[in-house]
Amino acid sequence: MKTISLLFLASLLFIAPSSQESPELKEATTLTESVVTLFNERKFDEALPLATRALEIRERLLAPGDPQISNSLSYLADIYIAKRNYGDARKFLLRVIENQEKRLGPDDVGLAATLHRVAQLHRRQGDGRKAEEAYKRAIVLREKAFGDDNLEVARSLAGLAEVYRDRKDFDRASPVYDRALSIYGKRVGLNSIEFESTSEAYACLGYETNKPGVADNINEIWIRYRLADQLKDAPASRILNGMALSLPKPEYPDAARERRLEGTVIVKVMIDEAGRVIEAHDMCQGPPYLSEASVNAARFARFSPTKISGMPVKVAGVIQYHYKQRW
Repeated sequence: MKTISLLFLASLLFIAPSSQESPELKEATTLTESVVTLFNERKFDEALPLATRALEIRERLLAPGDPQISNSLSYLADIYIAKRNYGDARKFLLRVIENQEKRLGPDDVGLAATLHRVAQLHRRQGDGRKAEEAYKRAIVLREKAFGDDNLEVARSLAGLAEVYRDRKDFDRASPVYDRALSIYGKRVGLNSIEFESTSEAYACLGYETNKPGVADNINEIWIRYRLADQLKDAPASRILNGMALSLPKPEYPDAARERRLEGTVIVKVMIDEAGRVIEAHDMCQGPPYLSEASVNAARFARFSPTKISGMPVKVAGVIQYHYKQRW
């Protein structure tokens, strides 16, 4: 599972204290400033009691729905995420949603960012149903406020597609991936991190569920938004096994044999202008031990140089390694 993206403390809205605030509320503001500093210094255990005290003051003295309460709850969620305590982080983000609903109402787009974050935590905690509900709600709010092809809509669509991928539900995931990729292709381009990571996840689901047609779906979107000097196929869908001049066979590790591990490893490679592999990584998180062996073998593969308009260029694609033992 991919690492959750966070809204770090320093980037959250900071509300300046009013001259009419009580001494305790001013204390909460001072505590919060210290929390931000400690968080950025990665002193999470020191930041936690200060953030807790600031929240206690604000909840006791401010009206329900006050944005300063939401901020304090968000700070605590970020601290718990940094400490990898995702259960408590989720509890605080759910309280943020409750507090925001009191101030904004249930249909305000201001809820969408928190819904997206709590969906990530639901998924990390293995609660796919709640993750699906939160992503869908965020999508509806963002579509209503920003339109169908907004970048934030695409990010929530990509998250929802990953929920379906967890279930190996290709039929539900496919149209959601298609839509997210179309928005990314239009808004931030094919070379963006968003398009690359989402197309890789989509391709992996195709490999995992034996749906080779996923390559055609990705390439259709790629062609729609590609520039004249870009390759005709998306890197995540370019299977390079048959194009290799030399494709060393990976060794079957003893540790994998002892555990009777089988399966397929998909290694994404970057090939330089001379046809040498200069980068390789396991794109789809294949079986342990087999993954490492495959990546090591892929580094020694060799290819003919790829040319565009007569000039050699770097290219990316994937190499598949299948492991099946006879016991």
